[in-house]
Amino acid sequence: MKNRSLMMLLALPLMGCESTVDPIAYVSELQAVDQNALTVEANAQGQNLDHVQTIDHSRLAEQAGEYLAPSRVDFYTNDALNTALLKLNPEVGLDLPFRVLNYMEGGIQKTVYTDAEFIQKRHGITDETTLTQYQLQVEQLVRGLDNASAVNSDTLEQGYGIEALESDYDFETTLKNIKRDVLEQNDTVWFMNWDYKAQAESIGQSIPKATLLVFGGPAPGATAMTDFPSIGLDAFGQKVLVIEQEGKVIVLYNDIVDMSELHYGDNAISHKIINFRLSKTLGGAVSK
Repeated sequence: MKNRSLMMLLALPLMGCESTVDPIAYVSELQAVDQNALTVEANAQGQNLDHVQTIDHSRLAEQAGEYLAPSRVDFYTNDALNTALLKLNPEVGLDLPFRVLNYMEGGIQKTVYTDAEFIQKRHGITDETTLTQYQLQVEQLVRGLDNASAVNSDTLEQGYGIEALESDYDFETTLKNIKRDVLEQNDTVWFMNWDYKAQAESIGQSIPKATLLVFGGPAPGATAMTDFPSIGLDAFGQKVLVIEQEGKVIVLYNDIVDMSELHYGDNAISHKIINFRLSKTLGGAVSK
């Protein structure tokens, strides 16, 4: 497997890369990131958290003919905790389930995640019991990893970086329209529809309709992440939350420029381009 991966990398056109990449070092870094992800997986199993999704940014970029330093984000779920948080503020579904990003930056292996302070500030959640449970679980997820840190939320305010659209369609039609319009873009991969309401019902709870859609473009995503790798936690894949609230269907998504500013205090033209593209796509999907 290692030799086959190495041969693929030797043939890879390293587009967007300013210097020659050492393929042997790259394979070693990929394996190191994967090993960290396995540690997270073992920690998750110890907490009975289910693995939901892996988005392997660098390998997806490779398939699209682009280079990106090793990076992957893994999703894990605690349906009872998700449900408790969604009852407090349904917009929190934009930052659930648990996500852990393992990646390389400047030759250094790092791990980043969303902590309870982020959830509390961005979504105005003040229930200490629920926040404490969230914090304990996410800390256990990254246990044993060096250079693991939470996203800096010192300047975070409620609603930061959240864009909202009201749909002219019913809930199910809105979901179908978004997926249709996203997949009409040939450079985009669909990752998942995560139905929070169905998950709540599976444990005997009830919440309004809420579904998280996750998708992304490996090639534009690689360009956007090259100098801003940790935004892979919040922006790649792109997360769109569709909720039903007071008889309205609301579509929520992350402003990528804002997320880049939060992570790095800076942004790039590629982030603005993706913002425009996402806004146009979603706007068309929800408007008659």
